[in-house]
Order: sequence, then C-alpha cells, then structure tokens
Amino acid sequence: MTGTNLRQILSKNIKLLRSKRSLSQEELAEKANISIPFLSNIERSNKWPYPDTLVKLAKALDVEVFMLFQENSPPKPDNIQNTLSQFKKDLAVSLHKTVTVSIDNSLETISAHYIGGKPEKL
Repeated sequence: MTGTNLRQILSKNIKLLRSKRSLSQEELAEKANISIPFLSNIERSNKWPYPDTLVKLAKALDVEVFMLFQENSPPKPDNIQNTLSQFKKDLAVSLHKTVTVSIDNSLETISAHYIGGKPEKL
C-alpha cells in the first residue's frame, strides 16, 4: 500500500460517512472546525490532514479515527442498528419459546400431582 492509496481510502471514507450523515461539506467543516476548501481538498485526495485534524473529522463524523482508514467501507450505523434490532427480536422469540415450554412442563407436573397421576393438557 502506498501513501497515495491510503489518502484515497481516507478521501473515499470521509465522503461516504459525510454523505450517510446527510452533511454538506460546509456542515462537516464547521463541525470539525476546519475550512471548507481544506475539507474539499482532503475529499479529493489533494491534501493530507494532520493527526489532530483527523481526530476532529472522526469526532465530527461520530467514528473512531481508524475507521477513516479501513479499506472496506466503514460499518454503516443503520446496518448495526438493524442487526441489533433483529437480535433483540430473535432473542425475544427464543425466550418466549423457552418460557412457554417451562410453563407447560410445570403445569403438567402440577396437574399430574393433583389429578391422580395422569397429566392433563390445560
């Protein structure tokens, strides 16, 4: 990997993250406390920001600095949210099934005990 490749990855990721957050260059530049022309040059791979500027950009984009340099697209917050939401639904279904089986077993045991040894379905 060359410095040019790294700069292109940074450029692509900043543009992608800015776009996903529906931020204009002006809005991101303001949030990161940098000039619009400087941000534009970073996004066009013409300028290389200082580490402090990278920290400001990452903070303004609500990501960790390392995510600005990932070759693959940075994780999408909406996909993470969807994954967590699906996990919650799956967990609820699993817990519901487990609790239902446990209650059914308990009712059969109680029924067998109080109705003379033959479990009844309630």
